[in-house]
Amino acid sequence: MTRFALFLLRRLLGIAILAWATTLVAFGMFRAGVPNPATDAQLSQQLGAGQPASWQYFHYLLRLLHGNLGESLTVGLPVDTVLGRALPPTLSLMIGGMLLWLVIGVLAGTVSALRRGSWADRMVSGGVLAAMVIPTFVLALLLLGLSTYLARSGHLWLQSGYVPFTQSPWQWLGRMILPWIAVAATQAGATAKLTRSAILDVLAEDYMRTARAKGLAEQRIFWRHVLRPVVIPVVASIGSGFAILLGSAAIVDQTFALGGIGQALLTAVKAGDLMVIMGAVVVTVILISLVNLITDICQALLDPRVQLF
Repeated sequence: MTRFALFLLRRLLGIAILAWATTLVAFGMFRAGVPNPATDAQLSQQLGAGQPASWQYFHYLLRLLHGNLGESLTVGLPVDTVLGRALPPTLSLMIGGMLLWLVIGVLAGTVSALRRGSWADRMVSGGVLAAMVIPTFVLALLLLGLSTYLARSGHLWLQSGYVPFTQSPWQWLGRMILPWIAVAATQAGATAKLTRSAILDVLAEDYMRTARAKGLAEQRIFWRHVLRPVVIPVVASIGSGFAILLGSAAIVDQTFALGGIGQALLTAVKAGDLMVIMGAVVVTVILISLVNLITDICQALLDPRVQLF
C-alpha cells in the first residue's frame, strides 16, 4: 500500500509539472508570437502593466496556485466561471463518447472475429474502414445536416445545442446522441480492429485447442479464456484514444454548439483571450493525464505482468 501511495504521489507530481510546463509553453508562444493589442492589454491589466514577460508569468503562476485563473477578455467573467459552465457539456460529450466508442468497438470486433469470413465480418470490416477514414469534422457536419433535416420534418428531438441533464434527461439525451457518434466513430473503428486482431491471436493459441479438446462449451471458453487477454490491449489503448477523442470533441463541440471547453477554447483563440486559453489548456492536460493514470492502474490490475512500481 505504501509503494502504491508513492507511485500515486509521483504520478500526481508529474501531472503538476506537466501542467506547469504547458502553461509556460503556451504563455511563451503568445508572448513571442504576432503582437495582439487585445492580449497585451489583457496582460497589462491583470498581470502588471509595463512588467517584463518573466514577471507577468510568475504573477500568473502565483494566482494559479491560489485557484485564480484570471478574467476572460471576451465575456468579462472569471475564467473559472467560464470553464465551470463549459465543463458539464464537455464531460457529457467525453463520457458518453467513450462509452459508445468502447461498447461499439469491442462488440463489433468480437462479432467480426468470431464470424471470420462471414457476411457479418465483411460488413463490420467495411464499417470500421469507413469510420477510420471519414474525418471527424465531415462526419459532424453530416450528422448536423441530418438533425437539420429532421427538424424541418417536424422531428425536434435530435437537435444541436446543449440541455443540462438535470433540466431534462430526455432532451439531454437527444442533444448528445449525434455528437457522441461523431466523436466516437474513429476510435470505435480502431478499437474494433484491435479487438478483432486480439481475439484471432488468442484463438490461435495452443491452450485454446486444449480447452476445446476438454469439451468446454464455446461460451465458457470465450468468457474465461478469451475475454480477459483481449480486454488488456483495449484498456491500454484508452489513454492515447482519449487524447484523440478530446481533440475531436473540440470540433464536435463547435459544430453542434454545445458550449463546452472546446467551443470556449476556439472562441478564445479567435479573440486572443490568453487567460481562457491558458485555463482550457491546463484543464485539458489534467484530464488527459488523469485518464492515463487510471488506465495504467486498470491495466496493472488486469495484467499481473505490468508493474506500476
